[in-house]
Amino acid sequence: MHWYRRAAQADPTWAAPWFNLGLAHKYRGEWAESLQANRAALERQGDHGGARWNLGIAATALSDWSSARKAWRTYGIALPEGDGPIDAQLGASAIRLDPSNNGEVVWADRIDPARARILNVPLPGSGHRYGDIVLHDGAVQGTRKVQGQEYPVFNALGLWQASAYATFEALIETAAPETLAALVERVREGNGESGGQVEDWTHTVRYLCQACSYQAGSHQACSDGDHEHRDSAEPTSHTRFHLGIAATDEAWLRGVLDDWLGRHPQARLLEFGRAFPADVTP
Repeated sequence: MHWYRRAAQADPTWAAPWFNLGLAHKYRGEWAESLQANRAALERQGDHGGARWNLGIAATALSDWSSARKAWRTYGIALPEGDGPIDAQLGASAIRLDPSNNGEVVWADRIDPARARILNVPLPGSGHRYGDIVLHDGAVQGTRKVQGQEYPVFNALGLWQASAYATFEALIETAAPETLAALVERVREGNGESGGQVEDWTHTVRYLCQACSYQAGSHQACSDGDHEHRDSAEPTSHTRFHLGIAATDEAWLRGVLDDWLGRHPQARLLEFGRAFPADVTP
């Protein structure tokens, strides 16, 4: 960042070095500094769209809702009226968690232009949980296609608000997989408060290389056909299911599992444990 500062000193009217300083601070998670640098860029070039967007992200990270609302509206995004946290409900998207490492892509509901709530049960190695609200970047980094419709993928910048859910793992063996629907429904109903979530990690996790992950659509093979990808995290089995379960109460979840097993004596719980706690910030 030294040379950006030198450039800003050399030409006090130039917006570019201030924008690049704001960008560098953004990727370091230095939000107050990013906000200040992007404001400086806009003072020099009021129509700088990148600086306006990154100012909105930085303001959101800092819960500076007045500055965030002004940034998004000036950019041209229609927002609901109000003074506090923004609840724009911008629809479904995919979020790439920890993009510098494993880069797991999960589904999420976008709350506003820079925040999204995770809808899947992420793998424990992602450092995230079901229900986490993550701060995400604005550039589309690939897409995922479902039923003919493409959804944008955004890279997460970090955790904005931690979920109250812990992640549990259960390895279940059953020759009647259709009975798992009752277990999923019970978990989603919850224990009188908010419901949890169940993810079939055995059959729904797909591994893609970085090049394929950043391409459009939901590719299983690279566009040049030089390799293919495994469809799941484990060898496909029609009798064993590796489930990721999001719940707030371990005792309640164990009771739900015991009740389900009692109703389906052909099923066996081979393994169960807490994979990622609710009270640890990634």
